[in-house]
Amino acid sequence: MNLNDLQPFLPSRSASPTPVPSSADPARGLNSQEIPSQEILPPFEWDAPDWPSFEDAAVDFDIDPSEDIERDEFLLLPPPVPVSTRPATNQSSKSSTHRSLDDNDDARVEDLHPTAGQVIGHAPSQLLAKDKEGDTIMLEDGSEFAPFSSELDWRFAEWAVKDGPGQKAIDRLLAISGVCVSKVCCVWRNFSNSSQLLLQVQEKLGLSYNNIRALLQKVDSIPDRAGEWQTKELFFHGQPDEKYTIRFRNPVDAIKSLFADPALEQHRVYGPKKVYTDETRVTRIFSEIWTGKWWHVLQVRGLQSDSVTMSQVSFKALLPPGATVAPVIIATDKTQLTQFSGGKSAYPVYLTIGNLPKAIRRKPSKNACILIAYLSVDKLKRSRMTEFEHRSRVQRLFHEAMRIVMEPLKMAGKEGVDMTCSNGNIRRVYPILTCYAADYPEQCLVACTKYGTCPKCQCSANNLGDPKPSTGRTRQWTETIIDEAKKKAGDSPKEFHKECMAQDVAGGVYIPFWHDFPYTDIHKCITPDVLHQLYQGVFKHVVSWCQSILGEKVLDQRIQSLPLGFGLRQFKNGISNLSQISGSERKNMAKILLGCLVGIIAPSGIKAVKALLDFIYLVQYSTHNTVTLGYIKDALTEFHQNKEFFIQVQCREHLNLPKLHSLLHYVESIELFGTTDNYNTEMFERLHIDFAKHGWRATNQRDEFPQMIRWLSRQEKISYFNTLTGCRIAENNPSASNLLPLSQTPASDPNAPISTTPIPPSKHRLKAIAKFPDYPQRSISLIEQLHNAPHFSFNLKKFLNSFLEPRVSNQALNTSTLPFSQLDVHKMFRFQPVALNDHEEKHDIVKAIPKSKVLPHGRFDTVVVITEDDAESHGLAGKRTIFRCFSTSYFFY
Repeated sequence: MNLNDLQPFLPSRSASPTPVPSSADPARGLNSQEIPSQEILPPFEWDAPDWPSFEDAAVDFDIDPSEDIERDEFLLLPPPVPVSTRPATNQSSKSSTHRSLDDNDDARVEDLHPTAGQVIGHAPSQLLAKDKEGDTIMLEDGSEFAPFSSELDWRFAEWAVKDGPGQKAIDRLLAISGVCVSKVCCVWRNFSNSSQLLLQVQEKLGLSYNNIRALLQKVDSIPDRAGEWQTKELFFHGQPDEKYTIRFRNPVDAIKSLFADPALEQHRVYGPKKVYTDETRVTRIFSEIWTGKWWHVLQVRGLQSDSVTMSQVSFKALLPPGATVAPVIIATDKTQLTQFSGGKSAYPVYLTIGNLPKAIRRKPSKNACILIAYLSVDKLKRSRMTEFEHRSRVQRLFHEAMRIVMEPLKMAGKEGVDMTCSNGNIRRVYPILTCYAADYPEQCLVACTKYGTCPKCQCSANNLGDPKPSTGRTRQWTETIIDEAKKKAGDSPKEFHKECMAQDVAGGVYIPFWHDFPYTDIHKCITPDVLHQLYQGVFKHVVSWCQSILGEKVLDQRIQSLPLGFGLRQFKNGISNLSQISGSERKNMAKILLGCLVGIIAPSGIKAVKALLDFIYLVQYSTHNTVTLGYIKDALTEFHQNKEFFIQVQCREHLNLPKLHSLLHYVESIELFGTTDNYNTEMFERLHIDFAKHGWRATNQRDEFPQMIRWLSRQEKISYFNTLTGCRIAENNPSASNLLPLSQTPASDPNAPISTTPIPPSKHRLKAIAKFPDYPQRSISLIEQLHNAPHFSFNLKKFLNSFLEPRVSNQALNTSTLPFSQLDVHKMFRFQPVALNDHEEKHDIVKAIPKSKVLPHGRFDTVVVITEDDAESHGLAGKRTIFRCFSTSYFFY
């Protein structure tokens, strides 16, 4: 039989797709303006039950907690004084679905809070001008760009500030005749002293400024987006000449700017949600901060405790009905400004809110993270100062500076602040300190924890290797130890330090900055740090242990001998000679380490390494539920069952490591605040480039911080003005497209709103290959030889046979011949897999490269094809086919 009959059935060829100052406080040892402290009220012990049924609008807050199945536990503080409740209107609960891999099969449901985020008033839109009667005033041509005279006037200023070549160069450009003044001018020129020619130069740009100074004055006249900057100097008693300068702005103003930003309007969320896998509401899903238990506990109700007997009294709502919570996420991290010399550094403090999706917060172009302070980086003079005195002063300086910066959040969190959104809706917002992202040394500094112990539980340094966490630290517990130490030590700082350190509390701070913050337990706020704890911490230890067991040369040889693979980096020279290894390099090492250990390390060691790698990858899921959280617990349990291997081979005497111990607290943080990508420090380290390093390079490197602040303010004004201008034009003329920055085109705008519309199925299967084949007209026999595909011709017959009706038997295929003997071969193709989230677009490359002198074994990637509905994303179970890529590189038309 001949297969010529199959020709009509072959697929057709398709085109390739192209505060206020304060007085001296002897306890702090710092001079600053004193801010009166609030009275410490008794704590709330939390055991909040699940939400009541929203079918009945009348909610009884005195329900017996034993009647509820699911309980959210969290320790919070009550408001200092009763807050007047605002009128609330009950809203019916809602259920909504999310897009998954198959929209039709997604059964997820959401239970929304009935009253959270209530609109209490309405103000005129900030985008449009209104007259006295409230009617919209139609803007004249060009007036939407005020203080600039026209769109061209504004666009030139935007380019000059964000991308300009420099102030002197712009001055020379503006000095060119005919650039600035809008008129016809006369210019005399002498040509070879023979005659004079009068040239009429027609005005080209018509700018309203004639030099860079006038241009910057117009930019500076734009209101600040997130409040004005302030400066304050601190000094220790007896050393008034040694001053430490902090520069900051009101964090409440920063939060107001995030609520007023029209570009974020469609993304903001104003209340907590409970998300479940289906209508049975058995398996709960955790993703964004508003899906976590913390917001639910804070927004719904709390269990009040008697301050004397500490007995549970009754349930009481913490916040008034209709309140809007703004979960405040703070990050601090000192960074170097100079690379090789100079020793210049900056200590930025970043703020963002959990009302915005994590995908928005992760993009610097969305301007969802705001710089609110530069802490002092001035070095303490250590002459005549002991080591403990130096550490104590560093701690006091940090906490006093953060107290000044964060002070406005205390009253705002207790009484609430009316904030106006860009659409004019007014809400009563309660900004609450929720998450604090920092690496381990700063976690100890922030939480007043003895270095080498856990900042989240009371586990001592000698018991960090235990498989179970100790009793959790609480804010009240830490403050009680500090107060008792002050009483015992009297006026002796040394005795105070000794008393605190004996209880694993840092002995340098008398009053932490988070003292009297409403509804905040700083130890709960300390969140997991994937970058520093896992990759630069735990995994770094694992690599060093493996090098100790095998030897650096042996491990390097195994890494060098690894074949090329999809998504894998090839370390041609091994890893032992690498210095200052970055986080991305650690991630690439994690992909290949386990394969290099198989067959050379004992099974218990393999299991321990595998369990840690499983843990590292599982905790980075962008969505978790109770099942996947169980996987994390199982991986950690497996590690503790096999960790003795590292002690037996004498690469470690013990495993009492703080970063290893921190793995015990990941599940709790995910349940409280959502997945780890909500508060990973890697997101904030990216901001150092924009808010510190670029600003530093824009200065003259002398008295740099005022210049950096001025540069940053202008950048913010330009970005925010561009957003407002685009929205104004869109509202006045809906048919007009929003303005985009000059550096972006509509096709590549990173600020474009995230589409919630599912991607069409055709895009899911998008494939792209080169216009011309890499190996044209290659014989089938040579393909079988070079691509290690001895049965390629038979499988090709089977593929073509699938288009026949009726089909030929396999026995008949053996004796049949193909109607061609040569094929065009492509060695790679690109495709776009289905993204797990609507806002993500991923593009992958699959390669199948034949044998050659450079690649004696070739490169053949593997593609896993999901063919069954019960396939799971965390393993190969449920996948019927593993599609070897020696055949995926051939395309037939």
